[in-house]
Amino acid sequence: MSESNEPITIKSILVAVDGSAYAEKAVRYACAMGPPLGAELILLHVVPMVVSATPYHDTVTDQPFVSLQNLGEDILDRAKKIAASCGCEVTDLLSHGDPASQIIDIASERGISMIIMGSRGVSGLKRLFTGSISDKVSKNASCPVMIVR
Repeated sequence: MSESNEPITIKSILVAVDGSAYAEKAVRYACAMGPPLGAELILLHVVPMVVSATPYHDTVTDQPFVSLQNLGEDILDRAKKIAASCGCEVTDLLSHGDPASQIIDIASERGISMIIMGSRGVSGLKRLFTGSISDKVSKNASCPVMIVR
């Protein structure tokens, strides 16, 4: 890997929020870093897809998705309020699918300069088999990733 002498420019920061205290702290870090750099701040919440056990869709099987959609909107609203309390203007996005994949894909599609996200503790066997979202994003994103604890 060759080193470049060109300065690093951070034009946009994607902040992945999941409603956790770590994600709220990530918003605060982004607000501390973004404005002095002139970077656009984008808040992203990914609603995980709900897989129905039934072969057809009805109001019963759609209900978990609607609940998760509403929760995602609430999470984004809380994150926007935190940003506003720090004096930051943000754009917000609500996406659907696998959280790690969506964060990586959206960052790539938008040419994001940096991702900031909270470290959400997954422990035991689940982490051994699935890993955490922050692990997956940090290993696969095409831009730098800052994980906040």
